[in-house]
Amino acid sequence: MGRHVVVLGAGPGGLAVAQRIRHWLPPTDLVTVVDRTDEQRLGVSLLLVMRGWRTPEAVTAHVAPALGEGIVFHQAEVTHIDLENRRVQTNQGELAYDALVVALGAEVSVDSVPGLSEAVEHGLAGHYYTLPGALHLRERLASFAGGRVVLVIARLPYKCPPSPYEGILLIDDLLRERGLRERAELTIVTPEPRPLAIAPPLISEQLTELLTVRGVTLVTGEQLQTVDYDRQEVLFASGKREPFDLLVVVPPHQPPAVVREAGLVDESGWITAALATMRTAVDGVWAVGDVTRVPLPNGVALPKAAVFAQAEAEVAARDLARTLAADAPAPEPSGAGRCWFIAGTQQVGAIDVDFLAQPSPAFRFTLPDAFYVGAMEAELASWLARWGGHAD
Repeated sequence: MGRHVVVLGAGPGGLAVAQRIRHWLPPTDLVTVVDRTDEQRLGVSLLLVMRGWRTPEAVTAHVAPALGEGIVFHQAEVTHIDLENRRVQTNQGELAYDALVVALGAEVSVDSVPGLSEAVEHGLAGHYYTLPGALHLRERLASFAGGRVVLVIARLPYKCPPSPYEGILLIDDLLRERGLRERAELTIVTPEPRPLAIAPPLISEQLTELLTVRGVTLVTGEQLQTVDYDRQEVLFASGKREPFDLLVVVPPHQPPAVVREAGLVDESGWITAALATMRTAVDGVWAVGDVTRVPLPNGVALPKAAVFAQAEAEVAARDLARTLAADAPAPEPSGAGRCWFIAGTQQVGAIDVDFLAQPSPAFRFTLPDAFYVGAMEAELASWLARWGGHAD
C-alpha cells in the first residue's frame, strides 16, 4: 500500500507543494489537499478589488478541477490535527497521513483590537485583507466625500509588507480620480521605526519620498492600542491619538485556531520551519507559506508573501519526497523574489530582493510607472489560468 501525503490549505503555497510532491512521488502514493473552499486568490488581487479595478469573479480561481491527476481535493473544514497519531479530523471525516504539510495561511483578527469591530460595523473602518473586507472598503470609499483617512498597521508581522503603502497610495489615486483629493487628508501609521524596516534605509527613504510627493503623512514607531469609534479616534500605546473620518487597518495576523490548538505554534506565535527543508519541530510535519516563521541567516524572518510561499513549497516538496525515499533533487532554499508595488492608475513598480545574497541581502525598489503594468497583469492572468480562474 502506498503512503499518504496530506496538504492542509489550497493557497499559493499549498497548491504548489501538492503539485511538486505529486511530481516526485510514485503513482502508488496518494496526495490529498484539504481546504474549506476551492476558491483561491492572490493577495495582490484584493488591492485591485478594493480600488474597483477587478470584480471578485475576475480574480478568483477554482482550484479543484485544476489540481491534476493523482491529487485528491478534499473540501472540508479542518477541525483537529492529531500529531501523535498522524491523523487530521475534518467536518467531512478523518484522514490518516504518513507526511503532513501545513499551508493554512494567516488569518486576520479584527476582534483583537478593542473597538475595531464596532468601527467596522458602523461603517467607520475597514480593511482589504480578505475579499469581504476589500468589497466593504470599496463601497465605503465610493461614498467617501472627504475628511481624514488614517491607515494603521496594527501589528507585525502581516502579509505582504509593501501592501499598506500600496493601499494608502491607491486611496490617494481614487480620491484624485473622483476630484476629492483636496478635501482629504491621508496619514499612514506604522509600528516600525521606518517604513519597510526589513529593507535597507535607502528603500525606506525612496518609499517615504513617494508618500511625501503624494501628500501622505507618515507616522512611525506607534503601536495601535484601541479604536474609539464614538470619538472617531485611534489610540496608540504612547498616548498619541489620531482622529479619523475613515479608518483603514491592517488587522493583526495569526495562525488559524486549529494550528494553535495542535501545539504547532511556538513562542514566535507561528510555526517555525527550517529554511533548508521547511521541516517543523514535529517529525513528519512540514509547513509553508504565511502560517510559518522561517528564520534567515541574518536573524530576521522571511516575509509572508505568495512569492516566498511558492519557493518554500519547492523546498518542502523535495525534502518530503526524499524523506519518503523518492528520487528527488536536494532542496535548494531561495530567498529571492519580486513583489509588485501598485501605486495608482498605470503606476506599478517592483521590489526585488534576495535575502540570501552575500555578503548581505540585496534589495532594489523600482519606482512605479507604466512600464511594469503589463508584466504584473500577465503574471496574475498566468496564475489564474493555471489554477482554473480567468482574468478580465
